[in-house]
Amino acid sequence: MSNRSLLDVAYEIIIECSSPITFQDLWVKVCEVEGTDVDAKEGRIGKFYTALLTDGRFVNLGDNTWDLRARYTFDKVHIDMSECYTEEEDDREPEDLLEEKDDDEIYKEEDEDSDYESDEDSSEEL
Repeated sequence: MSNRSLLDVAYEIIIECSSPITFQDLWVKVCEVEGTDVDAKEGRIGKFYTALLTDGRFVNLGDNTWDLRARYTFDKVHIDMSECYTEEEDDREPEDLLEEKDDDEIYKEEDEDSDYESDEDSSEEL
């Protein structure tokens, strides 16, 4: 076991590969370098994946394939978020939104009036 972080090990592995690598292959290689069994590190795979996502040195190219961000220009790895937002506004009036909320409460009341008997109701019969 080395003093390097798993991300530093992953960085070195991707440099040596000189091409994109799948997450699963990267994880197996990181475990090999660390000298532990993949199953022994199974509890840490989620933390490793999250750290990989948030570390600025790495980029997800899709299909769970990873590479170094330094190998790509901004326009190749930038995700255009403008498609997620629209210029359309909600034309409903605040009163309409309140009416919708009231309708939701009516549905909740109907659910509460179901055929289910609570423990209190059944104990009164005994």
